[in-house]
Amino acid sequence: MDHKGYFPLGYITKTRGLKGEVQLYFQVDEPEHYYKLESVFLEINQKLVPFFISKISIQKSVAYIFFEDIDHIDKASPLLKKTLFVSEKLRPKAKKELTLDRVQGFCIIDQELGEIGVINEILKMPQQLLASLTYQGHEVLIPLTEALITGINVARKEIEMSLPEGLIDLYLE
Repeated sequence: MDHKGYFPLGYITKTRGLKGEVQLYFQVDEPEHYYKLESVFLEINQKLVPFFISKISIQKSVAYIFFEDIDHIDKASPLLKKTLFVSEKLRPKAKKELTLDRVQGFCIIDQELGEIGVINEILKMPQQLLASLTYQGHEVLIPLTEALITGINVARKEIEMSLPEGLIDLYLE
């Protein structure tokens, strides 16, 4: 679903306690930029619904949030797995350097297999970033680690990699 003017900040992973607090897992760089948020939008039935924040605390890549009018775990539970959006106006200015979580749309080229495909999405996992792309009709997840990347051409939007033997085959079987 395309929500022009908004970007996904993260998603709600679980409730915390009985008073309606939820845990947000950030999908952005530098979550500390968002500690003063007053409101956010949750995608519900493919529409953005506003929610007002009464309290937020950020710890590394997660935040704990109390929303106004959500004062019990039963009210918070329907929010699980919902994506949180904020206005593009709140996005920090882009850094001049390229970071791996900003390579969506780049093409991955393996030294052995050649062109694998264009990155559809970057998944932030606790240990590493994963590039999600489609190869021969199958979704493939490729770890974006310095050990596997042999070069990046920003002008051509290409990432050259030396993928472990058999990695792609795991997804084709």
